[in-house]
Amino acid sequence: MLMKIAQQARLLIMGMFVLTLCVAPSLADVANTDIPGINRGSVNYQLPEDIEGWSTQDVSSLRSQHQKSLDALRKDQIDLDVAKKNMLTELLRHDLVRLSIAEVIPVLIKDYQIEGDFKQTLMGYRATFMDDLKPSHDNIASLGDYQAYDFRFAAVYMSMLYAFDNNQEFYLRLKSDMVDENTTIGRYRKTIDDSYLSVKQASEKLDAIHQLHDLEKVIVALDSELERRSR
Repeated sequence: MLMKIAQQARLLIMGMFVLTLCVAPSLADVANTDIPGINRGSVNYQLPEDIEGWSTQDVSSLRSQHQKSLDALRKDQIDLDVAKKNMLTELLRHDLVRLSIAEVIPVLIKDYQIEGDFKQTLMGYRATFMDDLKPSHDNIASLGDYQAYDFRFAAVYMSMLYAFDNNQEFYLRLKSDMVDENTTIGRYRKTIDDSYLSVKQASEKLDAIHQLHDLEKVIVALDSELERRSR
């Protein structure tokens, strides 16, 4: 089971976008590979490539706008190492919530009355979560470690969804139950959503530090451009 999952991991991750079109987004989101605090946020300050074609007034205006943004970011600035430590703490806490899928699987098997090969397949995934991913979780010491670990988690989780997708009777019920908080899988999904809010808050603080550093570099470049024009 473990070897089969490892062999499929790369193809599963590469095909994740296609899969999310085929299965309920609420199912696939649990294995979202856009990792807060590791993958940069949408705001990324850079010097415009066509800056030489800008008027001096426009360059000066942009410089003023960036200075205001920089001043605002500095008000809530925390140390980068502290932000990274907080980010990792939140990711590890959230991951334990994700790993609780191992406790959900036996309940799904019982509630859905799953038997035969599919039951064995699901229990194999449960063993992977419990015996492989959980020990790996305990050894994560950095954001880089988490990124590699998250790749593996996503591969296993998405592979499990493929297995459900190939058993339509159970997949359709799973899809329906996922949005019903009165069901086991629905409560799991709700817990994931609630837990992720704290992860996003930690990521926003780390992103703000990256944005601050980007802004400082852009402002230095804009000052150089204005100085060049004044000669």
